[in-house]
Amino acid sequence: MTEHIDTSKDVAGQIYRDTLGLPACRAFYFLEAEREGGPAQIEKEGKMARLLLCALLSATSSFYAIAAHAQAAASPAEAASDVGNRLQDIIVTARKREETLQDVPVAVSAVGGEQLRRALANDLNKMAELAPQVSIGQGGTGTGAVITVRGVSSGSNDAGLDQSVAIEFDNVPLSRGHILAAALFDIEQVQVLQGPQALFFGKNSPAGVISISSANPTDRFEGYVNAGYEFEARQKYVEGAVSGPFSNSLRARVAARISDMRGWLKNVAQSRPDILNPAVTIPAPSHRWGPANQDVAIRGTLVWAPSTDFEANLKATYNTQKRTFASSEPFCIAPTTSPVFLGTRPLPDSDCKKNRETTVGSVPAQYRVNAPYTRNGDPYYSAKIALLALTMKKDFDVGSITSTTGYYDQITQQLNSADQTSYATIWFPQRDHYKITTQELRFDTELDGPLNFMIGGYYEHFSRKFYNAPDLFHTFNPQAGNYFAVEMESLSKGTYISAFAQARWNILDNLELSGGARWSSDEKTLDAVNTQVGPGQIATVFPRGVHLKSKFKDQHISPEVTLTWHPAPGQTLYGAYKTGYKGGGISNAFLIPKSSTPENIQFQPETAEGFEVGYKATAMDRRLRFDVTAYNYKYGNLQVVSYNASTISFVLQNAASARIKGVQGSVAFLATEGLTLRGNLGYNSAKYINFANAPCYLGQTAATGCSGTPAAQNLAGKALLRAPKLTYSIGADYKAPLSNTVELNLGVQGTHTSSYQTATDYAPAGFQKAYWILNASAGLGFGEGKYEIAVIGRNLTNSYYMLNSNGQSGSGNPNQQVGFFNRPREVALQASMRF
Repeated sequence: MTEHIDTSKDVAGQIYRDTLGLPACRAFYFLEAEREGGPAQIEKEGKMARLLLCALLSATSSFYAIAAHAQAAASPAEAASDVGNRLQDIIVTARKREETLQDVPVAVSAVGGEQLRRALANDLNKMAELAPQVSIGQGGTGTGAVITVRGVSSGSNDAGLDQSVAIEFDNVPLSRGHILAAALFDIEQVQVLQGPQALFFGKNSPAGVISISSANPTDRFEGYVNAGYEFEARQKYVEGAVSGPFSNSLRARVAARISDMRGWLKNVAQSRPDILNPAVTIPAPSHRWGPANQDVAIRGTLVWAPSTDFEANLKATYNTQKRTFASSEPFCIAPTTSPVFLGTRPLPDSDCKKNRETTVGSVPAQYRVNAPYTRNGDPYYSAKIALLALTMKKDFDVGSITSTTGYYDQITQQLNSADQTSYATIWFPQRDHYKITTQELRFDTELDGPLNFMIGGYYEHFSRKFYNAPDLFHTFNPQAGNYFAVEMESLSKGTYISAFAQARWNILDNLELSGGARWSSDEKTLDAVNTQVGPGQIATVFPRGVHLKSKFKDQHISPEVTLTWHPAPGQTLYGAYKTGYKGGGISNAFLIPKSSTPENIQFQPETAEGFEVGYKATAMDRRLRFDVTAYNYKYGNLQVVSYNASTISFVLQNAASARIKGVQGSVAFLATEGLTLRGNLGYNSAKYINFANAPCYLGQTAATGCSGTPAAQNLAGKALLRAPKLTYSIGADYKAPLSNTVELNLGVQGTHTSSYQTATDYAPAGFQKAYWILNASAGLGFGEGKYEIAVIGRNLTNSYYMLNSNGQSGSGNPNQQVGFFNRPREVALQASMRF
């Protein structure tokens, strides 16, 4: 291939020419050249980002050579140097048993509790910023969140949809996005498993798994208290835990977190006469800031170990959250400079800027007559979450049996203004009650011979009661005595049963071949009914009082094979064939169209199949740790939710297929006893292979790709949603004693994310530009670490980025969009005490 990039006049260009000759970097360049625009497009997206990735890919061989030489020359005394001069092993459970991060043949990132605390990552949204190629953000109705790994995700706007990334909380798998309402507190570790994980984690993990483990009781009495104040959003919080033994066989831990936040998004809506009925006054909201959160969370843990071969771990978590309006903001793109409503009417109080100002009017009492879950008419969101997790393990001479029983109960209520204007002409209350009971049982052998096995089974039953009642432009329904266009109630139930088996064959002491499969049986039912239908909707929605019942069944087998070689202690080279599975189901949409049938509201399972190759190594007397993974997967029947702003409705469909391929890696280097350098980066190409029936965005013409009856566009070759091409971060942690009793703690991390699309219909306004996030902390520890006071900054670059967006309801303007934004800058003063 001919190099067309002129790099002769700068130092970076010289480095680029030098590194391009290295095999790993040259292979990466060829991957890049496949993209639209060729080398010119590569140049446009940034030379330095490619340099960083090339450096990581090429460093593996160089670091290993240096490490091998250093280890060969080291004396026995030097090899047994103090553990403080080495990186410590990180234990993960990516294959449902404890293994070191460097030995496990899985692409996994681990974030510890201390790292979460120093990044102010007290929820999953902010935790995702610490892991490569992961993003988590708030959604609208339905599941309430969008969770993305390697560019694969699911929409949030259909209550019948599960996420493509499974959340496992204390060994209990969950697949509903509302878990984002739960606080992250007293956490021991978060593991992010990237790529399909069907063998050990079952359905709803074709993109990956986020596994969260809370802290366990300790063998001696101890505890901590963290208290802080965040200045930008005026957030006050306190978190603490007490832990210790009751007896030789019983230990306990109690942890809690309380937080109160004013918010960072200002609601500038003013009291105004209704645009449709001037005799009615639309009141200004009572709360001017949001999302103003009040969180209370508590967890109790009991560990009973009556003998050395048995342990029972019971965890009970309860979390409540009260929030004002959502973190969404309307904005415009050129040529629109002033927002309008109903096509032509100017919108007072509103502007076209992304400036952390929203306009969400309250619903007046006149329109709230006979309307449940509306409170005082102010937009709000509340969640109550209870989680019970019981894990029991019994060891035998030949292996161990592990049982995990889970129960999850979640109630969410909200009143939302969908038009995002001072007039609140489109609003709705919702209530979602979701319950799930799970049971997993697995047996893992520890035989002396070369063969070992893990077999297991999993059972899950869920039920979900859902209520939704939109008011569309205030048309009175005399039959119901309210202004709802529709009142819909639904009951969903489902049972999932699966069994899996894996065999591990140690061909040699350092060579393992493992393979297995999971069989899954998925069954779901839906009973939905419009209990009321307003006069303006009779011709468009499902008839009043008629039950729409649907039953979905599916079975699937997900195989997996991995070959793992440890060429030397501390090194792992593996290749894997993996498959993924996300259950199909039944759409439970915002509105039930009149054309709905038991068959056409169903959607098919989402599947994944492909390969990955990884190399991990620990070198330089355990001062250097790095890993590189290359992957190539094909996804079929991607489940996509599209929003039509003109009809104010969501459509759930299978979006044909996509190809996900790329390279990612990370490195940690203990430069000195107190200084650790870290970095990660990833190149990810996630594109639709074909998606010929994608919905058109509002105002899209044939000249821009919208054609046919019904109108559709072809997104083949386009990137998936929330799929940045390039992500990378670099950071450092530094600890140094200032005296016998005072220690300095410093930390910094910068993360770059390239541009991506956030709107399912590929509306131009849904494009998110590249951004940087800078985190930093500085603290002083006293009394041998018992006390600390720290200043912590998150997103100091004040990047205001969105992960989800759709056209503004009721505007009639294709250039007006509503984006769901993640939290901007935070600066907190935090004090900690340990005892």
